Amino acid sequence: MRINRWAIPLLVLVVGGCVGDDQSGGAESENAARGFDYQGMMANYADNVFLPEYRAFAEQAEELAEGLNSVQFYCEALTDPDRATTPERVRDQWRRAMDQWQRVELFQVGPLAANGGALRNRIYSFGSSAPLSECAVDQSVVLAQDEGFDLSSRSVNARGLDALEYLLFSEDLTHHCPSQISETQGWNDLPEQTRREQRCAYAQRLADDLVDASQTLVQAWQPEGNDYRFEWVNPANQEVNLKALSDALFYIELQTKDRKLGVPTGLHSNCNAVACPEAVESPYSETSMDNVAANAEAFLVGFKGGNGLGFDDIFVYEGFPDVKEAFEDAVIDAQVRAGYSSPSLLQEMREQLASGSAQNCLNAAANPADNYPGACAAHAYLKRVTDRLRTDFITIVNLDLPERGQSDND
Repeated sequence: MRINRWAIPLLVLVVGGCVGDDQSGGAESENAARGFDYQGMMANYADNVFLPEYRAFAEQAEELAEGLNSVQFYCEALTDPDRATTPERVRDQWRRAMDQWQRVELFQVGPLAANGGALRNRIYSFGSSAPLSECAVDQSVVLAQDEGFDLSSRSVNARGLDALEYLLFSEDLTHHCPSQISETQGWNDLPEQTRREQRCAYAQRLADDLVDASQTLVQAWQPEGNDYRFEWVNPANQEVNLKALSDALFYIELQTKDRKLGVPTGLHSNCNAVACPEAVESPYSETSMDNVAANAEAFLVGFKGGNGLGFDDIFVYEGFPDVKEAFEDAVIDAQVRAGYSSPSLLQEMREQLASGSAQNCLNAAANPADNYPGACAAHAYLKRVTDRLRTDFITIVNLDLPERGQSDND
């Protein structure tokens, strides 16, 4: 949908002072006297939300590629008896990188969303039109043994954090390709050690590519780089960028609630069974609910603008401080309810499917306070957030729903 041309009170802009200055969330009374400082708000998101989150992921990506708990160290240990290590060390580092990325997922604006989300999908393809393919990864492992192999020629369904998860966590060394795929013919006959080494070699390429992609993202925003920050803060782009920021926060509904919880639990119409465990995010590491909790935590940061001017301050400026507090409380509740790990979402949904009944899930979704913990209860708490997002949030900030969010299928 196209944004209402007069949706945002843009006639009063604060042009004095540096737009990079941090704006305190306690500046409501001053804003009320002069008009809300949208320009300062957008600068705050660029400087104190987006770039710190992007940089934090870049640091985690570097740790994953090189260091004591890295893919590089683990791969070298496979052939060097003096480098004693365990897979769990590199898996822990992957979990840290993934946890940070799940925060970044809420801030897909500008370069991260450009070209159909090409840079985002290169880093993590879950929810894209080309999600992880085990066979595509298996093929790439074999092809990567060729000296002329070019990782950039491979589809995103064989790259990124999700492909690394498969390589680092799956203990099944057999390939997952149809028999007619030539690259993987004979793979299963190779010695186990050879297969581990070749898979690790491809994992190293993926980890290095994550470093490159994360640095590309940071450079895209930095003033000394491609300086997308200028485009983001520029008052001429304010209306469009504010809408883009609002749309990005709807990740919590369209991806977190609907795709990550709604489909696996059978609460979303895209699952036509008692449960759909095959739709679970992060099935090899079984960290699906950690991802949901990280999304909720990042959503709250996105709503509040960190410690600076954010959408929460618009709520106060427009005269709805109580609605703001209730909204934030709902997000915190959802984050807490999502923060469980036993059983994992994958295990829970396999058990639900095996039971042949979705009644317990439906009960939990209807009365989540009586059925905690569980993914279905977490879904219900998230729905309380997204219902407010569709009503209170959209009304108070006076923006349209994102095009993909104009129907609710659960």
